[in-house]
Amino acid sequence: KGGSMSLDPRNRFLLLEEAPQQVEEDTPTILLPDDYNVKTNPFGVYKISQISADCTKVSLDDIGKLVLVEDHMVSTASLDQGDFLLVQENNIYGVLGA
Repeated sequence: KGGSMSLDPRNRFLLLEEAPQQVEEDTPTILLPDDYNVKTNPFGVYKISQISADCTKVSLDDIGKLVLVEDHMVSTASLDQGDFLLVQENNIYGVLGA
């Protein structure tokens, strides 16, 4: 298992990385009843680290950019070579910009 291995995606897949999260300092703790349902955001922000050569909706220029994806559409391939986050390009909602 030496150094980190890379994955070159195929079949219109994108290789993603977790986007750095902004952590709030001194966030207060709120205690809630056990049966309280918290509405969670189904979306996540990820960074594109590699794309398949046959992608048509994203380009090489988008590598390194942040994209909006539904978390349940992102597959994690946990292999001896490492964990790889993959999503098909048609599950990208958009590229975040300033």
